[in-house]
Amino acid sequence: MKSRFILILFSALLSFQLIAQKNQYIPDKPHAWVNDYADMFNSQEENYLNNKLGYFEDSTSTQIFIVSLNDHGNTPIELMGAEFGEKWKVGQKDSQNGMIILIYPQDREITIQTGYGLEEFIPDAIAKRIIENEIKPNFKNNDYIGGINEATDVIFNLLSGEFTAEEYNSHNGENPANSILGLLFIAFMFFLFFGQSRRSRQHGIGRNVPFWIALSMLSGSRNNHSGSWGNFNSGSGGFGGFGGFSGGGGGSFGGGGASGGW
Repeated sequence: MKSRFILILFSALLSFQLIAQKNQYIPDKPHAWVNDYADMFNSQEENYLNNKLGYFEDSTSTQIFIVSLNDHGNTPIELMGAEFGEKWKVGQKDSQNGMIILIYPQDREITIQTGYGLEEFIPDAIAKRIIENEIKPNFKNNDYIGGINEATDVIFNLLSGEFTAEEYNSHNGENPANSILGLLFIAFMFFLFFGQSRRSRQHGIGRNVPFWIALSMLSGSRNNHSGSWGNFNSGSGGFGGFGGFSGGGGGSFGGGGASGGW
């Protein structure tokens, strides 16, 4: 009986220590959607992501906060991510539609933690797949903005109903919307090319360009533009087009999400 009491007391003290440790590294409130304490992004990239997440919150009320942290006292990243969500009350109180994407760059770890209201649309297995398919390959190449940009694209599409978790899963991590657009693009270019070829033959030009070479060139051009976030069309002039950052909305977290490394 005495040993059991000591074990319970020890567990309680350990829990209090972990809570105190987590709170030590979490600021009282966020200053934007992107809180890059580890300096992973330059100012232009950070501004772009803030605009992107701000527009999404303005149109859907869903809050997605990105946090990078080097100094975390060895607190497990899942616990820290959920604690950020709880302390900052990410998401709306009535719908619990908040998400924290927390990165430990020095440890090469990342976690996606979802509020109660998002777990239906982004189950733990899908959060894990987003990390493995969208974030990890880019992060391995030190392309942090590319990884976060692709991950948030998939998250937006899942939450907006562009495709379901099952559809995303069945495409082996490839964005189904991109696949459909790709097929439409190829079909369009097929008819466009042959239409031009017919007119070209009438004028005696264009006979020496094989279709598949032209298609390959066009596909390469399309792929180069698929990552056009680099133009920062929506992010070069500060947070614009919506009401501005106002902090958390009263959401809470229940441990949903996934973690991974690169």
